[in-house]
Amino acid sequence: MSATEPSSNDNQATQVTRVAIIGAGIGGLAFAAALAKLVPEGEINVDVYEQTHEIKEIGAGIVFWPRTWAIFQRLGVSDALEKHLHKKPDNEQTLVWTVRKGDEENSTDMLEFYRDGEPTHFHRAAVQKSLLESLPPSVKVHLSHRLTSYDESDEKVILNFEGQDSQSCDLLVAADGIRSHIRAELIKKRFPDERESIYPVWGGTIVYRSLINAERVREAFPDHLSLCKPVLYAGDGKYCVTYPIMQGRYINMAALVTDYSKEGTRFEGPTVQETTKAHILSIFDGWSAEHHELVKNIDSCSKWTVEYLNVLEKVAIGRVALLGDAAHAMPPNLGSGAGQAVEDAYTLAHLIGKAIKGNIPIHRVAEAYTKIRRPLANTVLQQSREMGRLVSFRAPGYEHFKSDNKEALNRWLERFFNDFNEKFVWMETHAVEGEVEKALNVL
Repeated sequence: MSATEPSSNDNQATQVTRVAIIGAGIGGLAFAAALAKLVPEGEINVDVYEQTHEIKEIGAGIVFWPRTWAIFQRLGVSDALEKHLHKKPDNEQTLVWTVRKGDEENSTDMLEFYRDGEPTHFHRAAVQKSLLESLPPSVKVHLSHRLTSYDESDEKVILNFEGQDSQSCDLLVAADGIRSHIRAELIKKRFPDERESIYPVWGGTIVYRSLINAERVREAFPDHLSLCKPVLYAGDGKYCVTYPIMQGRYINMAALVTDYSKEGTRFEGPTVQETTKAHILSIFDGWSAEHHELVKNIDSCSKWTVEYLNVLEKVAIGRVALLGDAAHAMPPNLGSGAGQAVEDAYTLAHLIGKAIKGNIPIHRVAEAYTKIRRPLANTVLQQSREMGRLVSFRAPGYEHFKSDNKEALNRWLERFFNDFNEKFVWMETHAVEGEVEKALNVL
């Protein structure tokens, strides 16, 4: 049995005393925070390895549903995050989005989407900073550590870094994103028949991200809905989500444009680029004055290729586990990608805590993690893809819908309302603590 083909039997060393996390993004830091909270001090060593020379989150706004906020509360991170909010989130029924038809001269309401509990909106950097500052001194964060390869045996995993000394661990957790080096190596070593799954899949979507100065919008358009609540502007082949962040000083805008003829292809070229206000204005030419007011107040904007991953047969095996985008990168249409990474982290930390306490073999942790997290994350990924089609009017039955018949329009809106709500059913059927309990029972 070679080092790249370790056995998976109960004779394998059972104690998880050293965990290595590759990647200091939201998922990796949430996992480190969860281990620090859920595993008794002194029973585990946690090292986070980040390839950059400083921890700096790219991107703009991010949303978390109440299920993720509840995890942050349990991990002791919510107090720090609350400083970036207008008010403390509650569990009352809350308006999540006002959905408006944006591709007309005057935007009109399509539906108001309510849920129990309030989604929270942040700048990504605020979340990453809060997680990092929550870590105890026992969690070591190593910068400028680019992993080049790993070697797994029955006893340990050897980590090989570019220009740095090799290190070892009992469990290697990949939180290194959609282009995860560990995922690629894991597939080559363990799942050679799934080599195509190494590469991200492009859905034909580009997202234009920008932060907009709210005061400028307020001066020109005092009653603009995006100043005070989240709005989703739906349109033919494209849509735009806006919401206030940073205590209302800015409006986060994410505008998604899809060429469905490119769906399922592999994107070639840089996946993040700067773009211009004029370019976005041309893309949304003919949209409402309400939407136009947002775009014309953009100072800078970047465009991102929206990709996703085909979920592997297993998201953990032996001494290696995939977490967040490395396991199940998904489109942003449900605002759930980062939340699913946090749920991965929370579940895996619970499993490790029980394994340490009960002297349970590592491979059983991997099996329980895969059995519970893989199906749910894959469901969210698929629902997210379907939501993108729905709000850009490319789902079956919605293509290029135009009708001056009020009765036909009402039927169309009722169907839209039902289909929209259906994309969130998993939140009711798969409560976080229930999923964790199922994982622990499997272990």
